[in-house]
Amino acid sequence: MRVQWLALAGLTLSIGCAAPRPPLLPISLPDLSRADPSVQAQVREQYAAVMRQMDNRRTPSGELGLAYGRLGMVLYAAEYADAAEPCFLDAQQLAPGEMRWPYYLAHLYKDKGDTRKAAASFSRALELQPADVAALTWLGRLYLDEGRGADAEPLFARALALSPRSVAVLAGLGRVDLERREYAKAAAHLEQALAIDPAADSLQAPLASAYRGLGDRDKAESHLRLWRNRELPVPDPLRQELDLLLQSGLSDELRGVRALEASRWAEAAAYFRHGLELARANTPLRRSLQHKLGTALFMSGDAPGAAVQFEEVVRWAPAGGIDESVAKAHYSLAVLIAARGGTGDAIGHLTAAVKYQPSYLEAQLALADLWRRSGHADRALDPYREAVRLDPRAPQARLGYGIALASLGRYQDAQDWLREAVALAPDRPELAHALARLLATAPDERVRDGQRARAMVEELLTRQQKTTALGETMAMALAELGEYGEAAAIQRDLIAAARKAGLTDAVRRMIGHLQLYESRRPNRTPWQPDEVAIIASAPPSPEMSGSTTLR
Repeated sequence: MRVQWLALAGLTLSIGCAAPRPPLLPISLPDLSRADPSVQAQVREQYAAVMRQMDNRRTPSGELGLAYGRLGMVLYAAEYADAAEPCFLDAQQLAPGEMRWPYYLAHLYKDKGDTRKAAASFSRALELQPADVAALTWLGRLYLDEGRGADAEPLFARALALSPRSVAVLAGLGRVDLERREYAKAAAHLEQALAIDPAADSLQAPLASAYRGLGDRDKAESHLRLWRNRELPVPDPLRQELDLLLQSGLSDELRGVRALEASRWAEAAAYFRHGLELARANTPLRRSLQHKLGTALFMSGDAPGAAVQFEEVVRWAPAGGIDESVAKAHYSLAVLIAARGGTGDAIGHLTAAVKYQPSYLEAQLALADLWRRSGHADRALDPYREAVRLDPRAPQARLGYGIALASLGRYQDAQDWLREAVALAPDRPELAHALARLLATAPDERVRDGQRARAMVEELLTRQQKTTALGETMAMALAELGEYGEAAAIQRDLIAAARKAGLTDAVRRMIGHLQLYESRRPNRTPWQPDEVAIIASAPPSPEMSGSTTLR
């Protein structure tokens, strides 16, 4: 009985004591003076929680590991990577089955440029969670950067099976194929990625390499001209969790942007207002929050309230330099003014927008468009050219530049420009339509070609929905060929459709064209100023970006 009692007592004692903890690295708080007060408070609160649980010897290792890990997350999110590293390492020791801690360590090492440690940590994370697409993608990229395509390929293959439409994964496989000189496979993977995300400009250079390897120099050159050095994002839920962790103006901005993307305007506005309460006065973050608040208000139907926010951003604009939020505020105000029919003030705001952000494609396009439509096509050429330089794929820029050349009477230059544009973007019908319109109507007989214009319109009618503008171009081509009766009949049908749609201004213009055909005269005016608009009359998206319409 005594032996049994002693055994039972020993069992009771072992249950009552916590398991011994592994050796831990010392942790300490960094200098937090540069952080926002709300972030300082959050870091100190999390540090205090770790200290309390450390003092309590009965705290389970897993629970203590979570406290260390959350402190590391807060420090890493606040950009104190050196202080975050021992927190993650200790969390990994205390909770070896939790995938987040080696995953965040991997990103931390990657940010520091320590690819060996980053790869080891991503590998450990994948041992714990083999189906994590983000970890597979990041590790595959690290291997590719080291020239280890053979090691990267199975990672991307696993990721593709889990996420078949991941642009980052398809791009990784394309890079593997290039390393192996399997150019046809590389082109297929990269073309598939671009079909999913046509804005993934960074893929144009490797795609050009693939076509060069296949011996197709023309395709290689056309893709190389479209290349832009832009980061290809990797969808990463755990990194997003990190970004949203801090109680700061920046985190509120991220939350608000997510609400904007989901069309939850009131929720987005609430996040941006809260972020403004936390953000310091007259800072880039505060201006960014204020502009986004204006955007949320506009999208909810409060245009006057939106204008107040945009004007406040402009009021606090720095004297010079690049400031994205100020540029967007000027652009947004220009859109609101243009919607009311204003031109001069809108041009002033757009000029300021490109001053504060010369790479602002939508602002360059809108500025060029307003100059052209206000009768100053000569002043439109430079911003159109800059828009083409910024994005060689942008059909609006190429279309606008060609129309501006025609407006200046430079019909041969316009023809050459539009022909090149069609060759570079054969999938954009508006460019082919513009060329057909020019061929049908140009006053310069060296440019006019009614037969070619008619053939192009007939081809376009098989590829796209019939529109009033396309019908007018067909009537113009027929008139150029002397088929005035058919041209007039088409024009009458178009006028009836425009009247039914309430397009009063268009009807007036179209009646003028009808009178030409009825008097057996061709049309020698390719475009009226109101026919092509590149700045919309109302912002079409939460980012207040421009759009192109032919009406």
